[in-house]
Amino acid sequence: MTFKEIIEQVKEDAGVYPFQLIALVKEAGIHSENNIRHAEAKLKEFTFLLSNNPEMAASFRSYLIRLFSKYNALTLYTDAGILPGHGFFAETFKRLKYKILPPLRNITHTQYLISQVFYKKKDYRCINMVDETVWLELLDAIHLDADVLKWGEGNLNSILNAMMVLSQRITAIGLEPELLDKLPEIEDLHSPFFGLYREVQRYVDAFKNDASYIHNNAVDYQQILVMCSQCAESIHELHKHKEKYGISIHLAYLILRLEQHVKRLTDVLKLVQAKDRADFNKTLLAFMGEVVYAENKKYSVGKHLNDNLSLIAYKITEHTSRVGERYRSVNRAEYYSMFRSAMGGGLIVAIIVLFKVFVHHQHLPPFGEAFMYSMIYASGFIVIHLLHYTLATKQPAMTANTIAVAIDETDKSDKQMLKTVQLISEISRAQFVSLFGNIIIVLPAAYLVGLFYFYLTGGNVISDAEAHEMIGNIHPWHTASFFYAAIAGVFLMASGLIAGYYDNKVVYGRIPERIQQHPFLKNIFSKNRLQKFSEYLKNNSGLLMGNFFLGIFLGTAPMLGKFFGLPIDVRHVTLSTGNFGLALQCTQQTIPVSLLLETGVSLLVIGLINLLVSFGLAIYVAVRSRSLNISLMQRIIKAITIYFRARPSEFFFPPSGK
Repeated sequence: MTFKEIIEQVKEDAGVYPFQLIALVKEAGIHSENNIRHAEAKLKEFTFLLSNNPEMAASFRSYLIRLFSKYNALTLYTDAGILPGHGFFAETFKRLKYKILPPLRNITHTQYLISQVFYKKKDYRCINMVDETVWLELLDAIHLDADVLKWGEGNLNSILNAMMVLSQRITAIGLEPELLDKLPEIEDLHSPFFGLYREVQRYVDAFKNDASYIHNNAVDYQQILVMCSQCAESIHELHKHKEKYGISIHLAYLILRLEQHVKRLTDVLKLVQAKDRADFNKTLLAFMGEVVYAENKKYSVGKHLNDNLSLIAYKITEHTSRVGERYRSVNRAEYYSMFRSAMGGGLIVAIIVLFKVFVHHQHLPPFGEAFMYSMIYASGFIVIHLLHYTLATKQPAMTANTIAVAIDETDKSDKQMLKTVQLISEISRAQFVSLFGNIIIVLPAAYLVGLFYFYLTGGNVISDAEAHEMIGNIHPWHTASFFYAAIAGVFLMASGLIAGYYDNKVVYGRIPERIQQHPFLKNIFSKNRLQKFSEYLKNNSGLLMGNFFLGIFLGTAPMLGKFFGLPIDVRHVTLSTGNFGLALQCTQQTIPVSLLLETGVSLLVIGLINLLVSFGLAIYVAVRSRSLNISLMQRIIKAITIYFRARPSEFFFPPSGK
């Protein structure tokens, strides 16, 4: 059907049915997100038809008003695109359940009409991708009245009632105990959360008692907008003071609900108070995009998780970025200090390799062996941290977030861009010297450990067959060592996120303050010692837990692979180099030079994969959590390329004079 035929049918039809609107949206090409130019051309054609035929425009406008008046619009304003109050996990399971068996829809609600018209899950994309001017010209041609006094009584009542519902919910959410615990000042009767409800109630009552109130209520309208902004500002305190407040899934859910309600109340107010048709059309278009998006995504689990977990990811990456500041080398003193620290880490890894071999020779059941491997790894990594040594492969998960923070704070000035690029070069050379320090010591250290054991006992730590198996496990193409290196990279990134999670948990749960006030501990330790202990936990609990879980991941992965019959194993460059050094000492046959070269190349590639996978995933999470601009990222990459061409050595060694 053509646009003209649809309008003629609307004019002639005595009843009011949605199928004409469905046919019109289909004819306009809204369901074809891959052909936006076609949709724009069709919408312009429809706009031209209405603009040059006032009678058709009047018929279509009358049809739309009568059609939407048949449905209850209250929940459209109060619920569409807004999280319900039953919590994060309940909403997650509800969406999963509705994916399988959708609920019955209330056919009297406006959302049902929207679901019938925009029935494809990606219709919102087309609506957003069509040029805003095209939509505004169409709305202007339809000539919907911006004066709310000329709306249908039912719709006007719905929108006023919606304002009351939204303001009541904002007050209720603002008084949730978890929010009050972080922001106790909002409990005051003079807080914007109480004031907003009072102002909205006065506004709605005045409007219902006297319709002419709309013409002289500008001061009251502005006061409500101020209250809304103050409510939003109170919640922004949780964002701004990231060192003072942590976050939880429930708190993130409350914050998101509160922000959604405040925004919706603001949008509804602007719709009622539109000063002219142009202002009304712009507000209506934005609202239409929101409700169609909400309808298309109403059962989306991915959107739900992304909306709620992004704030937690942001907070976690904030904490890991603070740790990442430690892993940058500005001058030569820091560079060589990091090198010595990395050598110490390599020495501990050589001892880890020896203890792992001892456990292997006990021939424990798979679970027992995996448990012991995990404890050896975890203990070794924790010792490395306690002795202030460095394990190079743990750095990318931390430094990626530091880089993301720097990029987020980068403005358009060349000076700030240069500062960010220099930070990246500092992190790069710190990563290089740490990896070099780990490998240069772990290989001879593992060899010497094996030699010491031989002189002490008269036998090798491992047999000749075991030595060749160790070397074979690192071979670049006889085994899936590079794939296993990528799995290790995932675990390294995950351990970084876990470190950030526990740092956030300590802050959110106010663990240091609780330790200092613990009645039993206060009787045993002095106030000064308790304070030092609580401060140590505050600054180190995340790293300790990250190291612990990294040990669990590396120790249990091979057992899980065997248990499930999946190709799951890990290749960690420092541990693999330690295995190689021990195997070289224990083998009783001459190893071909070609095999040594192949293994050496394989170790380098394993290290590169460990770092790239860990860094790549960590930077992806950090960038997504901060919603960084793609064009800014492209400019940063270009600036890094230019800087690297001019000063390549600074990415590996500190510049002269520092």
